[in-house]
Amino acid sequence: MQASDKSENKNLKRWIEIFLFLVVLFIVLKLTSYLMDPIRLGRPECAGERDTYFVSAMADKDIPIDVAVFGDSESVVLLSPRILLDEGNISSYIVGQTGQRVSEAYYSVEDFLEVHNPKVILLEGNMFFTTSGDAKETLHSFNSVMFHTFPVFRYHNSWKELSGVKTAEPLSHYRGFDTRPEVDPYTGGEYMIPTDEKEPIIKTNEYYMDKICDLCREHGTEIVLVSAPSPTNHNYRRHNALQALADSKGISYLDLNLLNDELGLDWATDSLDGGDHINTSGSEKISIYMIEYLKDNFDF
Repeated sequence: MQASDKSENKNLKRWIEIFLFLVVLFIVLKLTSYLMDPIRLGRPECAGERDTYFVSAMADKDIPIDVAVFGDSESVVLLSPRILLDEGNISSYIVGQTGQRVSEAYYSVEDFLEVHNPKVILLEGNMFFTTSGDAKETLHSFNSVMFHTFPVFRYHNSWKELSGVKTAEPLSHYRGFDTRPEVDPYTGGEYMIPTDEKEPIIKTNEYYMDKICDLCREHGTEIVLVSAPSPTNHNYRRHNALQALADSKGISYLDLNLLNDELGLDWATDSLDGGDHINTSGSEKISIYMIEYLKDNFDF
């Protein structure tokens, strides 16, 4: 056998070994993902703190959900599902995550719509303003794909609770809402100062916003882009950017930062942490307003 033939056979063998390794790795990851998936097992208390609300909503497949809230930590305090249900007969669930990226929101919405059929998705807008740039967001997007394809990466710490090595903490939230009565006033004054400038939204986030819109249209679900009251995070430049984004996608945009009087917000009593998030008192006021907004704009 000539040297060139030996070299070709060696290369072929190497590629076969690589292929077999990838096949075995795929099977192992899929198997461990199946065994450690708290959604499949109906064990949301075993999910990490960041994923608790999403897993809870996914595990409870029989609960009707009219309105679902996605986004970063601003979404988690946006409104009270109990008030929407008791006062407005609107069934809602908060399924946001601390620090959620737009790519994460897309895959969460995709999974969520396979289980539930909400009439409206409220998409909190703060997550669109990442400062990491397109390159880093592309890397985060890859992570989101891997977490979606192989849940073991997302729930890898759940083995302790699932195996009984560690006792899972009981869940205290109601449909994704935890009471946060602490008060730390915002004292910075007016923050929504009109301007024509717009804060940039990177292309990666616009790309995933397109995918979210397409996905919701396929399922007959309306989207409302929402900005939670937050002097620390929001300003008129971001308002302009989100309004332009909503207009370009043909969806509604509701900026609660421009509605302090209508909401009755008092930053001396309704701020959780100096203007970053609202507390339970603020969430309750927004909930009353959102009941009327939702009923005026959608058929429940």
